[in-house]
Amino acid sequence: MPSLKKTSLKDIAEAAGVSTALVSFVLNGKMKKYRVSEDTAQRILKIAHEMNYQPNLAAKSLRGGKTKTIGLVVSDISNPFFSQLARVLEDEATKRGYTVLFGSSDEDKDKMNHIVGNLINKGVDGLIIVPCENSEKSIASLINNNIPIVLFDRYFPQINVCYVALNNFNASYTSTKYLLDAGYNAPCMVAYDVNLIHMKERIRGYKKAMEDAGKKNLVNVIFLKQDTPRKSADRLLPKMLDTGVDAFLFATNMISLACLYTIKDKRIEIVNKKIGLVGFDGNPVFDFFNAPISYIQQPIDILVQKALEILIDRISDGNNTVQSVLAEGEFVKVLPSS
Repeated sequence: MPSLKKTSLKDIAEAAGVSTALVSFVLNGKMKKYRVSEDTAQRILKIAHEMNYQPNLAAKSLRGGKTKTIGLVVSDISNPFFSQLARVLEDEATKRGYTVLFGSSDEDKDKMNHIVGNLINKGVDGLIIVPCENSEKSIASLINNNIPIVLFDRYFPQINVCYVALNNFNASYTSTKYLLDAGYNAPCMVAYDVNLIHMKERIRGYKKAMEDAGKKNLVNVIFLKQDTPRKSADRLLPKMLDTGVDAFLFATNMISLACLYTIKDKRIEIVNKKIGLVGFDGNPVFDFFNAPISYIQQPIDILVQKALEILIDRISDGNNTVQSVLAEGEFVKVLPSS
């Protein structure tokens, strides 16, 4: 992983065994003016490259070394939820005089580490991160290096870090209760096979609602592979319907889309069989489906504003108070078209 601390002239000077001033002369192209030997100059340039040094030109003109830039790392910018997050964050940050730099981790911790390191070396003042699975050590390292960060959508309960997320337990509980109150007897939860808090809380909310309704014996959670959701859905959904499942709660927007493709391709008669469908986050695609799909709408504007407030507070004042926000979602009931 690239250095989590922004590589400084002092770091390069110590590695090269020369003065910081000498490093500055070389990196600013003043070798000849100050008569730095070619061998020394090349050695400094080589070390700077190996240490992934990137000059922060903007910071030179700002008091306190602030660049007024924020780094955003999401799992996949093409995901409608995260593209909306990026759009809202960019608008809100602009209002506060900040520019946002983006990157997608593709749910890969090594790629996440690489992007984070590059953003830090570009001089961002702080980071908003949607962490991927098994990235706990990376997040802890950022905290230990005093990098201002706020986790978004997901967080690690064992790490004392600022985060902003949906109250996933309540959202899933509300969705499951809606299906049960609507007369469905055996709703099934469709989730990803990942060990992330937002997924675990959504599953927990579903299970609790089923238990409270006296249907603990009908709890049914199936897991799609995150890298091949369509293939998993094609295999699992028909089996669930054969066992008596009469409704599905899709744990994410992308799971909803994968399962809707399966329903279409397998010609599963959702309308005739009166299968209930509920997901997370609305999608224009839902309007073209032949059955109503109710959903939990996440308060993206509120989440982004809270994340920015916390991050800018940490950047501006060095406030190290750990703050956490769990925002409530809105259940959007979609009725069959007449």
